[in-house]
Amino acid sequence: MATFAVSPVEANTYEYREWEKPQGKEGHAVSSRKEYKEEGCGEILQSSPNIHGASLIPSANGFVLGAVRAYNEHHHLVLRPDDVWLAIMTQFGLFVNGNAEAVRHSLVKHQEGMKELVVRSVGSLHTANYGRLATHLILKMKEHLVDPSLGEWVLPAFTTTTDHDRIVGSVVMMASMKKYFTYKMMLMCGLPSVTLLGTAADWEAIRSRVDKLATFGDVTTKWHALLAPVLDQFVAAAQNKPDVAFWQRICHTEGGGSGPSFLSGWITVFSVFDVDGKWQGDERVIRSWGEETTCEFPVVDLDDVAPGYLTVDVTIDDNGVEHKSVMFAGQMSYTVVEGNSIQPTLSWAMALKESKQ
Repeated sequence: MATFAVSPVEANTYEYREWEKPQGKEGHAVSSRKEYKEEGCGEILQSSPNIHGASLIPSANGFVLGAVRAYNEHHHLVLRPDDVWLAIMTQFGLFVNGNAEAVRHSLVKHQEGMKELVVRSVGSLHTANYGRLATHLILKMKEHLVDPSLGEWVLPAFTTTTDHDRIVGSVVMMASMKKYFTYKMMLMCGLPSVTLLGTAADWEAIRSRVDKLATFGDVTTKWHALLAPVLDQFVAAAQNKPDVAFWQRICHTEGGGSGPSFLSGWITVFSVFDVDGKWQGDERVIRSWGEETTCEFPVVDLDDVAPGYLTVDVTIDDNGVEHKSVMFAGQMSYTVVEGNSIQPTLSWAMALKESKQ
């Protein structure tokens, strides 16, 4: 790091213009850009984290116009190598897009048309890691470039570089090459694999046992109707006849942000009663962003997913001295196995209540 004086002027306190004051969600640096409005954008799915809060001032060119503002109004200027390099690469991108055919032979192997680059990842519209996917697209691009090292030339790699700087560099490169490539991100929510422990007979026993639920009234009969076909799939999988499409439908989430988040998929047949034992298994429609989606399985607000454990009060008579306690039992946790797998964990505990004076 190097700090040096440039002129004898005193540094002024930054004075916020009226339009620079925090405006909540609408004040996001991206939502104020003209392309955001021209392209009809209505939602920011994901972005760099704003670690600066209200100090972040939207600008059409944070480097050039920020430097001009600092010079004109006597503010200190702080620059990172990443800021300068990506300012250069952004200009380079404008040059390439403005002279695409003239420089095509220097950049890409295909001398006409556009190639589609596709990357795939587990996720959904609101959960996918779009920054990581952007970096993967640069790797996909490599085989089509005249100079395979072009990507590493564009991307910043300095002592100040963060993961988000690399993402910025990746998107800058994607935009620089948009006359030669189209880009697609394919999202696939799913499980890499499922392991069913025990024997096929164990899973068949669960399927048989669940039939008794139908003897406890209309509500549990409805529950049985939901559970039975799901458990049939567990049995088939344990018999080495898995229906992969079924396991891909384990869950689906929608919503978030300032509104509610909803859960569907067959996992919800294990959460058809709320914490008070009230039935919540009839809803099949997700309403989000003004649209309705009808689901095959129950739709449950994520806030209404009931605990996976129960509690019960127990009095302990310790040689004539009574103590009040509560026992916990169920699925109060899950275990990360070998660093890449998740396994629900059954546990129990006895907790002594504090004496009330």
